[in-house]
Amino acid sequence: MPLLGLHMTVAREIAAEIASPQIDAERGAYYLGSTTPDIRALTRWDRARTHFFRLDEFGHQDGVRGLFEDQPSLKDASALDAATAAFMAGYISHLILDEAYICEIYRPFFGVGSTLSDELMANVMDRLLLYHLDRQEREDAPALDEIRRALGELSAEIAVDFIAREDLRRWRDLQIEVVGRPPSFAKMLTRQLATAGIKGEEAVSRFMEQNADVLLRDTIQHIGEERIREYLSDSKERARRAMKEYLS
Repeated sequence: MPLLGLHMTVAREIAAEIASPQIDAERGAYYLGSTTPDIRALTRWDRARTHFFRLDEFGHQDGVRGLFEDQPSLKDASALDAATAAFMAGYISHLILDEAYICEIYRPFFGVGSTLSDELMANVMDRLLLYHLDRQEREDAPALDEIRRALGELSAEIAVDFIAREDLRRWRDLQIEVVGRPPSFAKMLTRQLATAGIKGEEAVSRFMEQNADVLLRDTIQHIGEERIREYLSDSKERARRAMKEYLS
């Protein structure tokens, strides 16, 4: 699924398009919301608890609908304070980008039904694509500075019953670090490559130095540049529509 840097920069792009008073007043809460479904990295919860989408179910699922069925008090943005409404708008963007990636990229091109017979290589290619997309977004240094500043200035308490405020504070601090520090691709792949006998961050880094460019080229060719562009543009548009409807 998209990395946290991509989630925040996409959220920033959408915010500029919808010009919401709630989001513009509470950018820090908004950016925090755009990453918070992944708070399970901190809390160790099951993914479905914050994404409202099960990876082992292949029928139609709607995480945004599941979110508001589980948390009906958050469904009406007009009944919430600006910070909580902005946070939830960001949360919606995350759910939509993740679901689109799972259904339109991961499952058809890297999942069980894909043409790739090597599960290890499929996982490596998937993560390499995600790293590549995140790295592209991180080339916009002013955007990252604006996001980091907004997160650092966030002082309002986010009132959502399904995540403790203390966990959100800790997650906010981690996101400030995420914006300022690119992810380590070697760390992302350590577990996968260990099964192939490539163990340790140094060995993984050496493997990627020798193979990353070719693997990335093969990955993009496997999916198709047009399909990747369609995923990004279509998921952004879906998120934009859902967020605008939620905040209207």
